[in-house]
Amino acid sequence: MTEFKDRLSWDTAQGQILDADRRYLMMRADVLMGLFRRLDEPARTQALDALGQAVMEQGGLSVKAYWEAINHDPQALLDSIADISAQLGWGNWDIQTAASAGLQVSVKNSPFAWGFGPHDQPLCRPIVGMLTAVGKLIYDQHVQVQEIHCCAQGQHADCLFTVLPKIND
Repeated sequence: MTEFKDRLSWDTAQGQILDADRRYLMMRADVLMGLFRRLDEPARTQALDALGQAVMEQGGLSVKAYWEAINHDPQALLDSIADISAQLGWGNWDIQTAASAGLQVSVKNSPFAWGFGPHDQPLCRPIVGMLTAVGKLIYDQHVQVQEIHCCAQGQHADCLFTVLPKIND
């Protein structure tokens, strides 16, 4: 499969960046996350959750296209997602199969935590959304994704996520 960054078409005449028919936007992380920093609760949590859901739905369409291109190979999808995430500036993802038949994902240098700054709660809902879309394809069922800790909380150098198949839907 061609490197993600090499598939991008920078169409400056139309003012767009495309991967096939999927349009991307280049934006500073602190600008995006500054929006959430300016919201009071509960609006902040609602908006972060909505962003995560939008990534799950729309980013999930990209994930499904990659899934089809690699003939439904779970490890190839995980490798591809880790590579593409780094190329998009979403941090450095280390995806490991957990003993509990799920995934454990460590993300170093999350742009969402970095762009928001210090906070007492996990902030990386876009990553949760993407991992939800990925997990659903890999396990062929709904999954539960949780951000265990976030580097924005100041106690860890990474953000840690678990992806587990749901027992009951």
